[in-house]
Amino acid sequence: MRRAYFFIVLMVLLAATHAQSQNCSQTSVGFTPLTELGAGMYQNFPGGLYPQGNNIAPPVHRAAGLSLAAQILSRNSSGVMDTINGKIVMLSIGMSNATQEFSVFKSLADVDAAKNPRLVIVDGAQGGQTAAIISDSTANFWSVIDQRLRNAGVARAQVQVAWVKEADARPTQAFPVHAQILAKELEIIARILKAKYPNLKIAYWSSRIYAGYATTTLNPEPFAYESGFAVKWLIEKQINGDTSLAFAGAKPRAPWLAWGPYLWADGMTPRQDGLIWACGDFQNDGTHPAPTGRIKVANLVLNFFKTEATASAWFLKKTSTRVDATSDEVPRLFRLEQNYPNPFNPTTTIRFSLPQREHVTLKVFGIFGREVQTLVNGRLNAGEHQIIFDATGLPSGVYFYQIKAASFSLTRKALLMR
Repeated sequence: MRRAYFFIVLMVLLAATHAQSQNCSQTSVGFTPLTELGAGMYQNFPGGLYPQGNNIAPPVHRAAGLSLAAQILSRNSSGVMDTINGKIVMLSIGMSNATQEFSVFKSLADVDAAKNPRLVIVDGAQGGQTAAIISDSTANFWSVIDQRLRNAGVARAQVQVAWVKEADARPTQAFPVHAQILAKELEIIARILKAKYPNLKIAYWSSRIYAGYATTTLNPEPFAYESGFAVKWLIEKQINGDTSLAFAGAKPRAPWLAWGPYLWADGMTPRQDGLIWACGDFQNDGTHPAPTGRIKVANLVLNFFKTEATASAWFLKKTSTRVDATSDEVPRLFRLEQNYPNPFNPTTTIRFSLPQREHVTLKVFGIFGREVQTLVNGRLNAGEHQIIFDATGLPSGVYFYQIKAASFSLTRKALLMR
């Protein structure tokens, strides 16, 4: 952890040299982040990350993602389940911005005590590799990834999660044309990913960061902002049932697609969550992130994988989802106990009883009803059980844990105090 700390401090110090020669005049372009645009319009196109201006996936799509997340388990190099020596590989896909940001994320995640030790993070993103280039399955980009997987001691068959952040260089077409072109390329990339990595279950997609400080034509505003619509349209196409992006059935053609962290904010105009992009967060070209910008994205990505319900099940240590039988005596009733200790920080024990073998789900929700972690999703034997809820990475506050088994359902409240 100390090594990662000094690495971050060094990057912050280096950032000052980038800020000195920046073109820092355009601190805002006046666009509304997709996450805050909602049902409002940008050039006749609605906002929100998902359909109908929502920032949360439709229930059916989200349920499918949670189900697939539960299937992400350790595999050997042949793709066979191996809980002893197997690995789960998460792979990044993208160009220069993506590799600069993801490499810092990897340095933070690899020393994070909460990370699943079976998880191997591989940075597959490469400078200059645009969406137009890598939408060709024979591009050298994919061969380089094969080499990087080998260097990490893993294989294609172990890749089960991808993080994708892509763009095209020097777009010129007016909106929506350039975003529609990018969306089509992203669609092809999604199918290539599934073809090359058959055990890939989930692909998370992120947006560009702010480009109002850009001093080149590589990818300035409004193209950076507008490219977020390409990701939105790609995911909506799968949600709407397009068979070319089917993730279920006998022959899935793509992984399950969902938003990762949305990274765009309007320069120095704070988003509702406080995110801003200062001039010093960028290199001299105003497009590529400086060290502080890379750290900012890395922390957003790390927080996402630790708190998003479709990710935490495989990203975090399995001890946080281990179910232990505590007694051989068969109880007469379903029961869910109050967690102990309560308040807690950062772990607490949840105990429950089953009078018969049942399929059980035990989930944790935030105060506004957003699911933050699935603790149990499977069949358990009758008896007394306990599970450790590890809230590492979650903010202080009230959480609700809910058990469902057969016709039994009960919710209790837990208080996380840091």
